Amino acid sequence: MPREGKPINSIGKQFGLLIKPASADCNLGCRYCFYHGRPTDPYKSDPKHRMSYDVLTSMVSQYLGISGQYTSFSWQGGEPLLMGLDFYKKVVELQQEYGYSGQYVGNSVQTNAMLIDSEFAKLFHDYNFLLGISLDGPKEIHDYYRQQYNGNGTFDKVIEAIEILKDNKVEFNILTVVNDLTSKKPDEIFDFFLEKQFHFLQFIPAVDFDINTKQPTSYSVNPYDYGDFLCKLFDRWFNNGNPTTSIRTFDNIATIYAGINSEACVYMKECGNYAVIEYNGDVYPCDFFVEKDQKLGNIMETTFKEIISNQKMQSFSKSKCGILFELCQDCEWEYICHCGCQHYRYDNGMDYLCEAYQQFFAYADKRMKILGERIKRQREIEMAKRLQQKKIQTNIVKTINRNDPCPCGSGKKYKKCCMLR
Repeated sequence: MPREGKPINSIGKQFGLLIKPASADCNLGCRYCFYHGRPTDPYKSDPKHRMSYDVLTSMVSQYLGISGQYTSFSWQGGEPLLMGLDFYKKVVELQQEYGYSGQYVGNSVQTNAMLIDSEFAKLFHDYNFLLGISLDGPKEIHDYYRQQYNGNGTFDKVIEAIEILKDNKVEFNILTVVNDLTSKKPDEIFDFFLEKQFHFLQFIPAVDFDINTKQPTSYSVNPYDYGDFLCKLFDRWFNNGNPTTSIRTFDNIATIYAGINSEACVYMKECGNYAVIEYNGDVYPCDFFVEKDQKLGNIMETTFKEIISNQKMQSFSKSKCGILFELCQDCEWEYICHCGCQHYRYDNGMDYLCEAYQQFFAYADKRMKILGERIKRQREIEMAKRLQQKKIQTNIVKTINRNDPCPCGSGKKYKKCCMLR
């Protein structure tokens, strides 16, 4: 049963966890993988990485104990499903034990889908997990980079897993990596997703630098190709002002035009709306910066609240746009990207994808303004409806005696039902 009441020592803001229970371990050998052969990986000398129940219990209890009403557990990797079904059953058990009454606990899993079966799907359905499925498009595109260690493609298995999720009514979205290949095929990829009726999409640019040459890797997306990709994809998505598909990048930018803060960290003024928890309890400010010199602490040695409140975390958060680069100072689009992502910084410190962003923001500006105004109006209408409903409920309450039947229809007296809420 959940605990009564609310956390005593709340961190005072909505703050999520990105958890790597199996660290960077994976059952695939994708040729563009961010983790493969990374010399700066602090855990590369360990043959196997698995989160213990002690670390899991400490993490869940500490996080739920200081979080507000809404919490977010994002299970990632590597491949997080390597932990097995019993691990995630334990996750749910601990969340129910340490969460307080009225606290919303959200779970999401980013997976290559190779290990999904009906048992996993049933658990995900029963406890409202959101699945992120890695899928780069049609078979010949997806299998080009996303392969098993024996060189076999993974497309057929991914599609099979998606059907299992559908059969079990599990919510999922699609995550596509925009690399040197996919960046040249926006129409083909978008048509494929529409044909499959996949309407919740994310497109993540592949940007990595060779540690020796400091140059982009061969699979990294070229900024000019990425700009063209975004523009062509936007044309398809906009649909004469009536998008029927959710694309996270475009959704976030449209909300910025409506005067609403982005929920994607790349478009925030500061980093630091989540922390990374490694399998052994080590904490880092970002998954792109799981490096020895960026370690913030360990939850088995220091309280999680102390770790995320320390000066090192604060400095990392502010460094996203702590110094406005010369070109950023006069850029009309700085209010959208806020100097870009720290991971993509290149040469003079600016975002490697800066030219792509400038191309796309200018291209989509007029149409984004239309969408932004529409979002504003919708929010105003929804707010007016809520205020009106609240006013009606207040007037109803004024006319009800505490011993009258409750208007909710429960059959109880008002004093023993909604009057207590």
